[in-house]
Amino acid sequence: MILIVWYLAYRVAKFLMVLLKILFRMKQRIVLVLTLVVGLVSFALGQVDPKPNSPSLDYITNNLDNGNVTIYWTPPAHEPQIADPLGYIIYIPRDPDNPSGDGWEPIDTVDQNTFSYTHVGANANGKRALYRVASLGANEPSQQTPYHSLVWITSNYDSCNAKIDLSWELYEGWPLDADAPYKNVRYQLFMGNDLNWSNYQQIGDFDGYTTKYSIRNVLENTDYFFYIKATRIDKGYESYSNLYLIHTKMAIRPTYAFIDSVVATNNGNKIYYTIDPNTGITNFKLWRWEQPDTSQSIFSAIVVEQFADPTKTMSIDTNNTWAARTRKFYYKIDAYNGCDQAVMVSNLCNSIIPRLSPKGKNVEIQWTDMFKDTERKPDRLNNSIVYSIYRRSFTVNDEITGVGNLERIADGIANTEFTDDLSGFEGQDPIYRIVFNYYIEGIELTPSGDTVTLSRSRELSTEILPGVTMPTALSPSDVRSNYGHQRNLFKPIITFDANFTLTIYDRWGGVVYHGNEGWDGRNSKGEFVKEGTYVYRLVISTSNAGEIIKNGSVSVVYTNR
Repeated sequence: MILIVWYLAYRVAKFLMVLLKILFRMKQRIVLVLTLVVGLVSFALGQVDPKPNSPSLDYITNNLDNGNVTIYWTPPAHEPQIADPLGYIIYIPRDPDNPSGDGWEPIDTVDQNTFSYTHVGANANGKRALYRVASLGANEPSQQTPYHSLVWITSNYDSCNAKIDLSWELYEGWPLDADAPYKNVRYQLFMGNDLNWSNYQQIGDFDGYTTKYSIRNVLENTDYFFYIKATRIDKGYESYSNLYLIHTKMAIRPTYAFIDSVVATNNGNKIYYTIDPNTGITNFKLWRWEQPDTSQSIFSAIVVEQFADPTKTMSIDTNNTWAARTRKFYYKIDAYNGCDQAVMVSNLCNSIIPRLSPKGKNVEIQWTDMFKDTERKPDRLNNSIVYSIYRRSFTVNDEITGVGNLERIADGIANTEFTDDLSGFEGQDPIYRIVFNYYIEGIELTPSGDTVTLSRSRELSTEILPGVTMPTALSPSDVRSNYGHQRNLFKPIITFDANFTLTIYDRWGGVVYHGNEGWDGRNSKGEFVKEGTYVYRLVISTSNAGEIIKNGSVSVVYTNR
């Protein structure tokens, strides 16, 4: 600062000598001269800018042994009217993925005679390193330099083709030549099989237009180490990338994978499974088919979920919820290696679809069969399939509350139908307000009686109304009949002399149908409604029991549209 003042004083004095000669000739008073001297000196001293200029960040480099980064810079040139740096500030980004933003924070400061800095603990072998530098001023720092970042190597191991595909991000921060932007930088690729990087062999020499390289015929279960040395040719600056390691070990295949059970709910199917937790495979797919045969199911197959964790035990299939109420779905787990080849395939396990047909005080129950997968699991050839029937009853007057009374009413059934006699409930008043839920469990058993797989249907609900049966579903596009009753017409089956009025509501409470002939699935405009659940209100007028009111829901599904 003293030198600056003396220099300014010298320039001012020289200027004043000329001015004095002029003033003397003009016979001006000496007071004016002194006033000008004081004013000009004060003006000159006030023009020194206290904010220093920025240094020039030359390069950064990584210590391959420990990941510490060293930063090198050149101080700004001395300018008489600009303050020299009092020191230098080192910055790193708060968000390395957004280095162009303003989110940079200082990590350390050095004095004005130091022009390099080593960031201990930078971990440049584990994450890409980026830095900026600024001059320290008396009141505020200079503008930060443009950031520099190291070369960053990553790779992909192609075990199917015994190949390592390397890729890297180039060094950022060195100026580019307008005519040949990347010709001033040389990138040398080195490879070795241990931590002694000084003995690695150079396997590639590139300019800045290349960011990929493949090593073929690599060995399995071997460590491969890589680093890149970037050189700025015009300055001789050398910067080392991260030390990158990849192990070419093939993933251990699972020794087993099983679908344990499929549990259907109103909102989807829950699939439970078991996979060998000691596998090295990290690519699993839960598939859903609509046929047990591969060739027939290829067009209906979908991936319900793809996951990486072999300890995962459950997934939920919420695709095509309404279709799942009327069609069997088959599930399996496949394990894929790095070549996207299925190296383990589980058994198939399917959902069970129940159907209820209330007839007086009996409920006829039918269901689809459970699949025994002997094709993929030949050791299951001698296994057997048996079924259990569960009934949950509710005896409240106006609405169903609580969990009801759950009973297993049949066990060890080999066929797929059962009739439940509800005459034991006859003494309860009124019997037509008693609600019954049913679900089916299918179990695959080994010859020794051990359970292998289980499939549980969703619960279906029915109400007992003497002499009145209500379907649970309507298929407007299906012209077939069940037990003499049309599938495309929803109406009560009444075994005594009575009239009825049926009203159908959508989910918003709007009236879709009102009449006494049955509903064919159309709205008041004559258009077919969408698939879904619709609420009905049935009023039956009898000659000796007055009006009987029944409320419930019906599922609309389209099977042939």
